Amino acid sequence: MLTDFWTPIKLSIEISLVAGTMAIILGILIGKFMAKRRFRGKLILETVMLLPLVLPPTVVGFLLIMIFGRNSIVGQGIEWFFGQPIMFTWWAAVLASAIVAFPLMYQTVKTGFEGVDEDIENA
Repeated sequence: MLTDFWTPIKLSIEISLVAGTMAIILGILIGKFMAKRRFRGKLILETVMLLPLVLPPTVVGFLLIMIFGRNSIVGQGIEWFFGQPIMFTWWAAVLASAIVAFPLMYQTVKTGFEGVDEDIENA
């Protein structure tokens, strides 16, 4: 009875730790890259990366199902590579959580790196 209570809590903590780590690492790497670069299509790329922040969670979930579902090219590639679909697995929950958390980390890191003077970076 007691393990029935703690199982979902343990699962939530595990998923949040892995997803948070992924969002932190990707947010720092991509934020650092995007802070000082100017290239064609940067605004469109940033808009796409920030979409999970402004879209309702149901829309983000639907888009993830469309992208990673069995009928999509990405979903079929994952199923071929790993031998099983990703949908409704532990990794799918990690991926969805990381995608929703990423824009917050990315925007914060990018703003921080943009605020650092180039002379200080070069010193």
